[in-house]
Amino acid sequence: MILPAPYHDRTLDSGTDYPSRAWRFLPALPDQSAQASECAMTAARTDSSTDDQPAALSSDEAYDILADRRRRYAIHYLKQADADAVTVQTLAEQVAAWENDKSVEALTAQERKRVYISLYQSHLSTLDEEDIVTYDEDAGTVSLTDPVEQADIYLEIVPRRDIPWSYFYAGLSVAAGVLVTLRWAAVGAFSDVPPLAVAAIVVVLFAAAAVVHGVQSGRAKLGDAGPPPELSADE
Repeated sequence: MILPAPYHDRTLDSGTDYPSRAWRFLPALPDQSAQASECAMTAARTDSSTDDQPAALSSDEAYDILADRRRRYAIHYLKQADADAVTVQTLAEQVAAWENDKSVEALTAQERKRVYISLYQSHLSTLDEEDIVTYDEDAGTVSLTDPVEQADIYLEIVPRRDIPWSYFYAGLSVAAGVLVTLRWAAVGAFSDVPPLAVAAIVVVLFAAAAVVHGVQSGRAKLGDAGPPPELSADE
């Protein structure tokens, strides 16, 4: 199941978002330029009411889970982690480092504490209830559940001055339609262009766009090496 989810932040202190119900929105990341974005999630969770069989996340559940920046950062780090479980302190420090665009060593005590309390009191419990993570509050450790560990979560990052791929493909389709119409109506120089040449041009344009789109989408996946995709887009 592919589900879109936005990220538009509420405040830097809470790490919680105020997303609209549109599929595209502008985030307000600290010291980062705004970008329009889409997020697609393929995930499953266990539903005890259905004989412990995996149940797909609904669109509202995925939206609520991934609408928050800190939850996305937490999932990104947990998918990168080699250990079966990491401490909440380690997770909080890395999330804080990404939020503040600095190394873990350069974080202040207040920056560490703010994210730690947010994860401890709210986000990890929510993710645990949705079977996204396994959170051991007594041990102070957290790990991804197996279905989410094996799932691919993609973000489509669109820089502020760019347009979403859906708009690009719509525009490309219009341009191709105009080209075909001009050849069909034999307007001016288009009357001398072979029909196969027009078809070849259209195919090449869409093929090139698909290749570029595929390469960019492949780089924007939670759990890939480096910072979260939404931060990597500005580098």
